[in-house]
Amino acid sequence: MRSLVVLPEDRPCAPCAPSLPPARPKGYCRPLPPARRKPKSVLWRRLKWGLLGAAVIGLSGGSGYVWFRTDLPAQVRLAVQDFAGEAGATVDMRLGEVNLQGREHAPLEALAEAVGVDRGDPMLSLDLDAIRRRVEAIGWVRQATVWRQLPDTLHIEIVEREAFARWQIDGRVYLIDAEGKILEEGDRAEFHHLFLLVGAGASDKAHDLLAMLQTEPALAGRVVNAIRIRNRRWDIEFDNGIVARLPEENPEQAWLRLIELERQYGLLRRDIKTVDLRLEDRLTVQLNPEAESPVPQTAPGKKPAGKRT
Repeated sequence: MRSLVVLPEDRPCAPCAPSLPPARPKGYCRPLPPARRKPKSVLWRRLKWGLLGAAVIGLSGGSGYVWFRTDLPAQVRLAVQDFAGEAGATVDMRLGEVNLQGREHAPLEALAEAVGVDRGDPMLSLDLDAIRRRVEAIGWVRQATVWRQLPDTLHIEIVEREAFARWQIDGRVYLIDAEGKILEEGDRAEFHHLFLLVGAGASDKAHDLLAMLQTEPALAGRVVNAIRIRNRRWDIEFDNGIVARLPEENPEQAWLRLIELERQYGLLRRDIKTVDLRLEDRLTVQLNPEAESPVPQTAPGKKPAGKRT
């Protein structure tokens, strides 16, 4: 039997040598892993992000100040408009037609002046927002929409206010809507069917007056004038000349009393001059002076009855 041969330094035999790692030389040391970097403190990270945020805020604030406190936006806008206008003129996109929609009562002269464009203007240089603001500044116009249709058409669509009453003050007559907005100055014949508000502050209270009168539409249709007395209360004049004096406080309750009196007694159909409703516990009626008849005379040929003597 063959004995086991032990090689020097316990090295394996040649057939086994390729499958094993080579022997380490003397003095060999295993290399140390690379040293890890020490993490930065939380305070440093916060300080870094704080400085970065302050820089961003400062840059934004400075840009905003320059943008809003100087005429830079206007200069940029004008430059863009000039460039766009020149480009539009180069390709021959010029204004040829203005299409207006929704107009019924607004004066054409005022609209033409507000639009302020001429045939042949470069289409792309038109300031649509400025045109819209000028058109909406006209009393009759509640809302305006402006847009361009290339190559040569400008469209303007308006929504008009509704005339509510005429307002007379300082000898002048204005047409107003239910919110007291002045539509135009003058007393056009086509609006004479609207009742007349008279006095300072009457236009501001027009909406409240309308709400009160509409509680009885039949009676409201007979109102021709509403006079504001010292900007405190109303005198309502009807189509037959009768004036109803309403109180300063709770005029709605007085108006309801007048409605009830008219239903029960036909008060406004009588020959009277004024109905004073300013006191809640009493009603004062002033007769028409022309309706006051003298004491009836006895019939001819008859003597008045008397005591015998």
